[in-house]
Amino acid sequence: MGDVIAVTGAGGFLGRAVVARARETSFPVRAILRGDPPEAWAADPGIEVIRADLRHELPPLDGAAAVIHAAARMSGDDAAQARDTVTPSAALLQRAAQAGARLVLVSSISVLGTRDLAPFALVDEATPVEPHPERRDAYTRAKLAQERDACEISARYGAQLRIVRPGAIFGPGRLWNAHMGIELGPLVLGPRHAGELPLCWLPHAAQILVLAATRPQAQTIEFIHALDDDRPDRARFLAALGRRGLPLGWRGFDVAARALTPLGPRLPGLLRREVLRARLMPLRYANARAHALGFRAEAGFEAAMADARRARA
Repeated sequence: MGDVIAVTGAGGFLGRAVVARARETSFPVRAILRGDPPEAWAADPGIEVIRADLRHELPPLDGAAAVIHAAARMSGDDAAQARDTVTPSAALLQRAAQAGARLVLVSSISVLGTRDLAPFALVDEATPVEPHPERRDAYTRAKLAQERDACEISARYGAQLRIVRPGAIFGPGRLWNAHMGIELGPLVLGPRHAGELPLCWLPHAAQILVLAATRPQAQTIEFIHALDDDRPDRARFLAALGRRGLPLGWRGFDVAARALTPLGPRLPGLLRREVLRARLMPLRYANARAHALGFRAEAGFEAAMADARRARA
């Protein structure tokens, strides 16, 4: 077996998939989680389970070749994000850097600033991050803070760092995403256009993260977007889910949000232009860096969605 990969948030939706992928590729895993591990792990000598609440304690990281930091809060206000994600993340990554491990931070494609992009622009790792985080949601601000802290820690200790930004990860029990629009009972109210949804099937996200932890690194800090090759538009996504949409023109959404801009952060979610454009504007996406790392797609969109729906059932 190869070098040990430590995985935080190992009991979560993404963390479990990362642990499984690492074991499939014969890497021993130090699985760090708060709750009880899956029973199947007990029969695998290649998985070392460490129970730790990162808000109050740091797990042992000595001997780990890489740390995939997937633990994070998915919702909550700025105070909750600071307490449960940002502050523990900085402490954990510093401990990992001091231990000589490669750092792999699970960030999010939501950190990108898309307000000033033209419709159908290509989004890749060179796209700037959001310049006005105060106009976005607390989750995005937390991810931006994590990236900032990770880069500072990498520079301070000379630690190799890969920041992986998954798109909207879908898999068993998690099929919906904020890029689709608003649910009105059985209908979905969303824009009508042929822009791509920045999706990442759960097994693909796990594959890219394990590659990020184990493949040679040319630069001290690298950014990688974790996205599927087959990225559907909204109509195709709804068809795969068996849902009906009530499509509206994209420009109407954008004009309304622009008119409300003077009200700024007081507006809820999709009424803020920065949020609206990040979620609903038609864009195209690139995942060339993931492929350069060694990523190979294992299923197209319809097959991946069918697998996720079967597993959920």
